[in-house]
Amino acid sequence: MISYQTHSEAAADLRQFLKELDDENDLLIIKEEIDPEMELAAITRRVYETEDKAPLFENIMGRKGNGLFRVLGAPVGLSRVPGQRLGRIAKSLGLPSSATGREIINKINEAKNLQPLPPNGVESGPVKEYKMFGDEIDLTTLPTPLLHQHDGGKFIETFGMHIVQKPNGTWTNWSITRAMVHGKRTLVGPIIPKQDIGVIFEEWRAIGQDMPWALCFGVPPAAIMVGGMPIPKGQDEAGYIGALVGKPVDVVKCETNNLRVPANAEIVMEGFASISETAPEGPMMEYHGLVYPGRTKECPIFKVNAITYREDPILPICITGRATEESHTVWAVMIAAEVLSICQSAGLPIQMVWCPFESHAHWLAIQVDRKKLCDLNTNMDEFSTKLGHVVFGSKPGWYIPKVFLVGEDIDPTDLRDLIWAEATRCEAGTCEFLFDEYGNIPLIPYVAYGQKPDRNNKKVVKCCMLPCEFVDEELPWKVGSFKGSYPIEVQRKVETDWTKYGFDAI
Repeated sequence: MISYQTHSEAAADLRQFLKELDDENDLLIIKEEIDPEMELAAITRRVYETEDKAPLFENIMGRKGNGLFRVLGAPVGLSRVPGQRLGRIAKSLGLPSSATGREIINKINEAKNLQPLPPNGVESGPVKEYKMFGDEIDLTTLPTPLLHQHDGGKFIETFGMHIVQKPNGTWTNWSITRAMVHGKRTLVGPIIPKQDIGVIFEEWRAIGQDMPWALCFGVPPAAIMVGGMPIPKGQDEAGYIGALVGKPVDVVKCETNNLRVPANAEIVMEGFASISETAPEGPMMEYHGLVYPGRTKECPIFKVNAITYREDPILPICITGRATEESHTVWAVMIAAEVLSICQSAGLPIQMVWCPFESHAHWLAIQVDRKKLCDLNTNMDEFSTKLGHVVFGSKPGWYIPKVFLVGEDIDPTDLRDLIWAEATRCEAGTCEFLFDEYGNIPLIPYVAYGQKPDRNNKKVVKCCMLPCEFVDEELPWKVGSFKGSYPIEVQRKVETDWTKYGFDAI
């Protein structure tokens, strides 16, 4: 069995990742026949809400023999294995399963200071074991799960990775965005202009050509994590992933276009995104936990010309909704890491950034280094305004409407701490700094369906610090808590004798 105290290498592929989960008793292989019409999704949704083992469904009603596909639910959900709540996130990045939020953020940002390792081209790989072309393909016959009863269709793409490239080949983007089965050989899904896939799509539209495209399921765990990270435009995710895990990603050429995909992916669909054909898409239960039944949008069609896949392939899925699922564990963590890097590059005295899962990736908790803050000889108004412009003016800041600025005595990863800080230190109006020059992602419910939809909704920095924290190195208060109210020797005695008192071990 792998020793995770010394484990320091990210799993090279999804199957190694699942073996490690199984070794840690954090994987449940379900062999009973499961109906993909909501039963599968309902099981996975309950897993998120109980933080139970990741379910691997091996016997899905309608699946034919050894073909497409098994399904993995909650691939990067939270875990209730003691001391390993963030274990699936940590393991994806090559960290011990016991890693903290701060250690995870630091690991992600350490890679930004390393030389990118471009992907390694290979002739073939496991994803080429089986191949289907043209009219052999019928997406409507696959056991694609229906994820929610009010969804407008079957979303096969919830945790796969789109790969597209600029027409001149200078930028290849790996990213996550949903897609719904539309026809035998077509998917339909949103391409938001401000996102990277949208920027590249517009370049293909400008030259009048459909965009070559690939959709990869079951890619290496670090790749899917970075696929949800808003790194600077023009930067290839593949090189950053190589730096993050310490070795290049093996990639292999597609069958019908010149894109290269991870050689050990589970399934790859390839073809192109049409610049002229659209179809109604959705609705789909969103990462913010709401759906508006019956409301569809016209979105581009993706045409599938080939499918390649491994023996007995696995389709990872994310059942979006109330926290916590992969929109929050992956997207929120990777946004937080990028914002921390941006703040530090701008010379701001920020030591930690976290995106609370419970906020559905709508909040950032930003923690200052108080000594460096005091050295700046600044004040709340000046610093909060500067921070807001740096964060909201950045690529990841577009997704986040609300920032909570906290001091060193607040753990940004602990929602109880954040609520306490906001409740006791953020004076309504006086400590709230509004910004109306930056847009918000239109998926936020109040942006699209609020009091004044379609306007340029404001963003806010809520300063959860008192004025003295900007000038006094020593805080004038003490905290009422186990750590704050008792001498260290009393704390140690209570901790040592805890089970002797009759309590369960912590």
